[in-house]
Amino acid sequence: MNAPMFFKSARIQNAVTFINDLDSSKFPLLLTRILQKIHLKEEVFTKEESAKLEISLSVDQEQLKLILQTLTFIFQQAAYHLAKPAVLSQQLQLLDINGEKVSTIVQAWVSNAKTVIDKLKRKTITSKQLSDVNWELRLQTAQSSMSKLKNPVGLIELALDSNEKVEKLQMEFSHKELYSFYNQLETVQSQLDALR
Repeated sequence: MNAPMFFKSARIQNAVTFINDLDSSKFPLLLTRILQKIHLKEEVFTKEESAKLEISLSVDQEQLKLILQTLTFIFQQAAYHLAKPAVLSQQLQLLDINGEKVSTIVQAWVSNAKTVIDKLKRKTITSKQLSDVNWELRLQTAQSSMSKLKNPVGLIELALDSNEKVEKLQMEFSHKELYSFYNQLETVQSQLDALR
């Protein structure tokens, strides 16, 4: 027997009751939509789509929200555990999901597992990723009140990529500020190295 992927909380048991009562002809479409959006930080359905879905599935807003959250959680757990179809089927049966719904969920998982896992692997905690770094050193050598001034300034430009859009963040550092920033990066690097 495999370690359980799900625990029979009152919330999950409540969701299972609603899932078991869903129209079997509409259920596969619901699962497909969840699997298409699982890696995104957006709702599975827009407000308008949710309103139509509530009528179509004969559920209220809170019930639909619970169903969507539970099914999303099931697929996230399946992805995390890289669940084989037989294992996922067994785990879902332990939640008392009826056989027909279990088969439909497992079939949806089999058809989409590779794509979902690949998309979740690429998902990051933040919406922006560093894609490029540019730097420049400038030296201020004079000012109206001081003729022999040497004031070095480091300019750093970070290119932050977020969904096909690149945002440029520019920062200016004095020598002292840049040295302090460098030391902070060294601390972060040593902590990352310690995790390996």
